[in-house]
Amino acid sequence: MNFPTFFLPPLLRESVLATERITQAPESLIASAHLSVASLACQHFLRVRRPGGQEGPVSLSFIDIVPSGERKTTVYKDIFQPIADFQHEEEMRILPQIDNYHLALSEWEAEIKDLYRRKSSLKKSGKPTQAVQDEIEQMLKEKPKRPKGFKLLVQDATAEAVAQRLHEEHPTAAIVSSEGGVVLESALFRSLGMFNSLWSNEDLEIARRTKETLKIISPNFGVTIAVQEEVLKKFLKRKGSELHNSGFMSRFLISQALPKRGTRIITGEDISRTRSDEFKARVTEILKATHIFDAPASKYVMEYEPPAYKPWIDFFNETELAQAPGGSFADIPEAASKIGEQAARISAVLQYFEHGPSPINVVNAERGINIARGHLMQHKEIFGAKPEIPQDEIDAGSLGRWLFKQCERYGGMSRFRRNEILKFGPAALRNTVRREAALIFMVRAGHVRLEFSNKTTFVHLNPEFFPVQNPPAWFPPPFSGLPSGRI
Repeated sequence: MNFPTFFLPPLLRESVLATERITQAPESLIASAHLSVASLACQHFLRVRRPGGQEGPVSLSFIDIVPSGERKTTVYKDIFQPIADFQHEEEMRILPQIDNYHLALSEWEAEIKDLYRRKSSLKKSGKPTQAVQDEIEQMLKEKPKRPKGFKLLVQDATAEAVAQRLHEEHPTAAIVSSEGGVVLESALFRSLGMFNSLWSNEDLEIARRTKETLKIISPNFGVTIAVQEEVLKKFLKRKGSELHNSGFMSRFLISQALPKRGTRIITGEDISRTRSDEFKARVTEILKATHIFDAPASKYVMEYEPPAYKPWIDFFNETELAQAPGGSFADIPEAASKIGEQAARISAVLQYFEHGPSPINVVNAERGINIARGHLMQHKEIFGAKPEIPQDEIDAGSLGRWLFKQCERYGGMSRFRRNEILKFGPAALRNTVRREAALIFMVRAGHVRLEFSNKTTFVHLNPEFFPVQNPPAWFPPPFSGLPSGRI
């Protein structure tokens, strides 16, 4: 689809368009990457309260369906650079504290082992152990705690690696990959429940047999991947009903990129990167202001200003009613049921990116709604029910294309023997029953008529639909369809 870029705030919109001109990659891929970066920069500290009082995170997840050769890696490397730079700086800053932590932990482990040995020795000799037990309990309370830093980009997509990262560091991160097939086939998505819980900001506790239990409190987590259509279809087929039952795909904002290959022309023009650089500077500014090393997140809950209530409520009601039987979203109720929340998340990110801590105004409320609606329509186009076309109509289309080519090939010939279709026509129509059904459909549609002459059935072509030259004089204009007599 063409991403509704004009609904983005000016800085994001102009950065998207500049990046599109520089990379000549699909606009939808670039726009999704921009929104993903903005969301990842904000999700650690920002929450949104929707009209009605429900509150939730602002993390966003994207699947961009992109053919090979569309410069996915180039786009991701460019747009996510401020996130990668910030993460590298944080890793360098936290390194001395991590070294001190490991040293303190080693000393602590040695001391507590010594206490356990003393307790065991006293117990064997029949002496009281309460004093040593008290020391052990005090030592357990004083176990060194690992400093929490920020590692926002996750490379290892196994479930345990993601959980370990969110447990050890501040619980905010995203998987970003231009090779989405690798992510979809990873251990994280073997069971879809963990991702669904992370998307919903639910606390997780993962017990491990030989290691400490991983506790993840209020995680903020997103996934942004670009994937080829064939790879996604393979994943969907393998997961089958599990995807439908879990609502997994409904948590993604999905777009299918219009390919740019074959249109990318070098003009030699010097394209300004100013707005792209300003976008990246704003991302860095947000990160440094809100991601405080080894400190708990100070959450800011963004609400809608009163005039912005109505657009969101109208959108929610519109998509809710459309899920009823016969409604336009009855075939994709899982995605439609979450699109109101998706719109709120987008609006909150846009509002903060543009204005900082402030209520969501009408403009950004409507921007979020329109962007969410565009993704919902794309979701329907890809995953919605496809209307069933009767077989005779499909076969009539195939036969019509074949007759058109034969008419052109033989200088505008106006009629063909019916048995020629059986001998030389489309392979599927060498079946007599299907051929006759297709012919009857074309007769009723007024595309051909049948003539019986000297024990031979001829198929006459309507000049209004075929490139016929000099039709027979008996052929009455306008084309009158069925002749008298037998068919």
